[in-house]
Amino acid sequence: MSLIFVVGCLFPLFANPYWLRIASSALLLSSLSYAHNLLFYFLGYPAFGGVAFFGLGAYTFSFLYSKGFPLIPSLLLSMLIPSLFAPILLPIMLRLKSHYFAISTLALQVMLMELVENIELFGGTKGYALNLSHHANIIAYYLFLLALLGLFLLTILLERSLFGRTLKAIKEDETASLTLGINPMPYKLSMLLLMGTSLGFLGGAFSIWSAYIDAPTVFNPILSVETFFVLILSLNSPIYGPFLWSLFFEMFFEILWSNFPQVHGILLGLGIMLLILAFPRGLKWKRS
Repeated sequence: MSLIFVVGCLFPLFANPYWLRIASSALLLSSLSYAHNLLFYFLGYPAFGGVAFFGLGAYTFSFLYSKGFPLIPSLLLSMLIPSLFAPILLPIMLRLKSHYFAISTLALQVMLMELVENIELFGGTKGYALNLSHHANIIAYYLFLLALLGLFLLTILLERSLFGRTLKAIKEDETASLTLGINPMPYKLSMLLLMGTSLGFLGGAFSIWSAYIDAPTVFNPILSVETFFVLILSLNSPIYGPFLWSLFFEMFFEILWSNFPQVHGILLGLGIMLLILAFPRGLKWKRS
């Protein structure tokens, strides 16, 4: 992975804008997957609407930057606001399980999308168009790469630590954990904060990359679908799976888009269904 990171650092030096954009998309999807896996893999909570934190981060950054805040403070606050939002609302949702939790987070995502679309202070239906430098694409690429590295290392740390094993124990049998004196809620909230902070940062980086955001873009349910497609295929490979499957998915999508522009959506849906049918528990990568 260290070699991949070195290649990733050098990639913008010789890549044209087209391949830089594809690489940025792959890094974004991979980072979104690792962030969601903090709840999904370690605690068994499918936060299907976790993109709500991503959208909050994007709107926080865009609002502050459009009001004259410098780029770095705006980016830091895009991490902070979603992380503050998480413990206020989601302890109630964390009492739900499985598909009930997934549906509740998706409802939160849709609710936030409708809310910001109807508030003029946040751009309303027009969204935000940001005045950024011509180096914005490269800046966003390195931010995505930084997020990927941080989340990858965090996943390794959790996989090998006592804290991570405790999370898995809670996932396997929360009642048994309680009888052993383990209070699950602080563990759940800590992972939720980590996920919210990570997704907020990615939302801010996405605003830099896109230079224009609106509610249907940053709260788009398609982002959730793509992310959980990668997560399902990475069930047995939490360390390397999200990165490798994200690369595959982006290349697959690009091939379909460039060769079959009229029916690429249909072919993509069929491809996703066939892959999940072939690997219902994910594909095992030997190194993880």
